[in-house]
Amino acid sequence: MTNIVSLRNTGGYTRMDNELYEALIGADLSGRELRVALAVHRQTAGYNVQEARIAASYIAEMANIHREDVSRIISELLRQRVVYRTGGSRSPMGIAPVSEWKIDSKNTRRNDKQKAPQCGVSTTSKVAFLPHNKDSKDNLVPSELVAAAAATDAETVAVAQEQEPTPVPVQPAPKAQDDRIPYAEIAKLYNTICGHVLPKCKSLTDKRRAAIRGCWNLTFGGKKVFRDMDFWEGYFNDAAEHPFLTGQRTNWRADFDFLTRASAAVKILEGGYDR
Repeated sequence: MTNIVSLRNTGGYTRMDNELYEALIGADLSGRELRVALAVHRQTAGYNVQEARIAASYIAEMANIHREDVSRIISELLRQRVVYRTGGSRSPMGIAPVSEWKIDSKNTRRNDKQKAPQCGVSTTSKVAFLPHNKDSKDNLVPSELVAAAAATDAETVAVAQEQEPTPVPVQPAPKAQDDRIPYAEIAKLYNTICGHVLPKCKSLTDKRRAAIRGCWNLTFGGKKVFRDMDFWEGYFNDAAEHPFLTGQRTNWRADFDFLTRASAAVKILEGGYDR
């Protein structure tokens, strides 16, 4: 039996340049970053095009990753120059040349040969047994992961669990339209997409809710564009890649309060900060 399958007997295949193939194998990318990069390659090279307009929701379905996480991962791949875009968040993207990649170093563990292997020796056997992770006094990784997870969970809960104050009407009244505004979801989307380059939103105050409400009711181009969560996603993606808003031109950076200010949102959408 052979594991080599003739290409003529398959349902099709995607060509990959050998240099790109080997670069992806050796790239210090996380598992999800690699999956998203492969999805971008499949939707470009797989259709014999250099770049294509690919929705984050489509990549999420291909890679089995949440759409909000896909948006964040695309931003990371753009920052590391593994993929590129020809314009804003909804413009075509493609795989950048390997020579332009600037991937963060994630694997800090050296691949040196261990001088003296740690093992336990049975008194009744000549076979050496490796110790369990719990038995190693120098094993600090699990506690560090637990601490990091606890900090992330605490921050997420602080945004997601805070509820809108319950009004006390004098007379029964129908539910206000503003009550349907997904404040917590918008804040979470901002943290997911922009939290690695801009200050995170750690709490939803009445002032921030009022600002979100102003954007929610804002009319731009004849439409209330901010009532679409996909628009919020594209808006935050553009902000996370904007040279001025992310402090690449000056020492100032935008934050959640700035991006949800109606006057600033209009200027961003009109390209007022691009010059």
